[in-house]
Amino acid sequence: MTRAVVFSGGGDYVDPWHPFAETSTEIARLLREDGVEVDIVDQLGGLDPLLSAADLLILNAGGGGHPHPLDQRARHLIGGFEGGLLVVHVAATMFPADPVWEERLGGRWVRGTTMHPERGPLMLRAVGDNVLTRGIEKVETVDEAYSWLRVSDHADVLYAHEYADASHAVVWLVDHGGPRTAYSALGHDVEAYEAPEVRDLLRRLARWAASA
Repeated sequence: MTRAVVFSGGGDYVDPWHPFAETSTEIARLLREDGVEVDIVDQLGGLDPLLSAADLLILNAGGGGHPHPLDQRARHLIGGFEGGLLVVHVAATMFPADPVWEERLGGRWVRGTTMHPERGPLMLRAVGDNVLTRGIEKVETVDEAYSWLRVSDHADVLYAHEYADASHAVVWLVDHGGPRTAYSALGHDVEAYEAPEVRDLLRRLARWAASA
């Protein structure tokens, strides 16, 4: 059985905009329905002892506007984790001063450049042909449409949306031949996970990231 840990905002990492406890609970529920054993923690002290037995780490937390006092410790734990990573939504803001982290994530939120319009209906379309997108060529949900994320050339983009006459990548994979990383910009709140396509995509990303 795959074992996963959700590192949730709301404890050591928190912001005033995201209901992390609710979305982390929803992520865990969806993965448990897929046969995954899931623990949720919101403090680094609780994360450390769980990682050695985990196949997958899901980051559902926010970094805030500046480097966090716990960033060094968090990066040590996450950087030493040998399993797969699934990074969701505002976790793209974490560790803003760390290029090594950006390399593993395959991109990031860039202060002053990345933005999103007001939360509302959002449609993603699959980019290219990947086994993870087959049967889910289009995703419709209610969420924040992250735009102008910085995406690395080595990232394999799966989905993008259109905004302001431009295409914006919001779901991608990174595989350097070691631990895998998947990123999805979806997941502002529980409503964002109500669409069946979003649920299916989350499970597919988790399976892929954990299977290296």
